[in-house]
Amino acid sequence: MDDKIKAVARRVLNEDDDALSDNELLAELENDPELEKLREARLDQLKREMNWARDLRGRGHGEYMELHREEEMVKLIGSESKAVVHFTHSQFARCKILDGHLRMLAPHHFETRFASISVEKCPFLAQKFQIRVLPCLLLVDGGRVADRIVGFEELGNSDAFSTNTLERRLAKSKAIELPKGELARVPVAERPVPYQIGYRGQQHADISDDEKEPAKELEF
Repeated sequence: MDDKIKAVARRVLNEDDDALSDNELLAELENDPELEKLREARLDQLKREMNWARDLRGRGHGEYMELHREEEMVKLIGSESKAVVHFTHSQFARCKILDGHLRMLAPHHFETRFASISVEKCPFLAQKFQIRVLPCLLLVDGGRVADRIVGFEELGNSDAFSTNTLERRLAKSKAIELPKGELARVPVAERPVPYQIGYRGQQHADISDDEKEPAKELEF
């Protein structure tokens, strides 16, 4: 039996005797009404978490989704409490690089919606938010755009920045929350994925040196 579980068991039983075996602790716990209360509380918590995850997944959380209609993006920005929105262009290699990082981050930050849309499909929003340089990320907080990341200057001004570097920048604007403790220093690709049932994400798309290019000015 895990030491932490033993400690909880002894607290429940008000038992200080470290000599009790695992089987003896379990036998005592099975007859203790406090354990049933703990079980019920834990089941209620699990049900709430499952309903929360089911609701968010139904709204597209847990994956990096490409939107195709401007109305969809308007609704997303106005309704999501936290979102990372990528305004992209299919011909820009740096947008593809950013796509790869966002696709990897999305399942690890389930509370935040991750989505992209081509600037060619949302002229109203591109003008409203004065998007002139790509790649461009808008960071949504409470139904409003709270911050933005334009190009790669804040990410080391290099195409070779890590997913963790982008993660820290997003957390700085409170678009996401960094994992606690040692997990924050683990590369994103090596972390366990929460709520991963049905996840359709992919790893980074390989971008050759010939495809890499600097951020470009857009003309409308």
